[in-house]
Amino acid sequence: RDFTAAEALRTRAFWLLGLGHGLALLVVASVNVHAISHIKEGLGYTLPQASFVISLMTAAQAAGVLLGFAVGDRWNKRYVSAACMLGHMVGMLMLTYAVHPLMLGIFAVAHGVAWGLRGPFMQAMRADYFGLQAIGMIMGLSAVLIAIGQVAGPLVAGAFADALGNYRAGFTVLALLAGSGSIMFMLAKKPS
Repeated sequence: RDFTAAEALRTRAFWLLGLGHGLALLVVASVNVHAISHIKEGLGYTLPQASFVISLMTAAQAAGVLLGFAVGDRWNKRYVSAACMLGHMVGMLMLTYAVHPLMLGIFAVAHGVAWGLRGPFMQAMRADYFGLQAIGMIMGLSAVLIAIGQVAGPLVAGAFADALGNYRAGFTVLALLAGSGSIMFMLAKKPS
């Protein structure tokens, strides 16, 4: 059935989807803001090498979107989203502690595919769960939770880097928070 925005707000699914999505964006936004600095300054790679890693991540993101196109209506989006959160976590930990270029490649592929696959599923899950009657209002209200993740992620990573001189602690905290987002998606069952 179609939910009104007020009805959607009263469901656990609305809050769990929003929190899970916000936790994903802690990592996504942090990578977008701080990854090149970390790769260069923290890991000692050159700017062209760091740029290559980000280009590989972007290609993996595009592959993730195409994968989502192929499996979006065949696989349970909730389970896929939970797995993607683990992909964000693994990718971020690989970036954080990369002692070999292969680890940066794993970061780029794991994070990129997770981002590309999970991203479009967020809107599709809300439409599946709440119908289309008030989807604009529901998405707008969800954007408040999502924006917290987008803003907080880079701030947390930057604050840790300023305090400790590197991104390791901040990136680790964000990776673990993203991993916990898998629990949010597992618990976010379709409301009846």
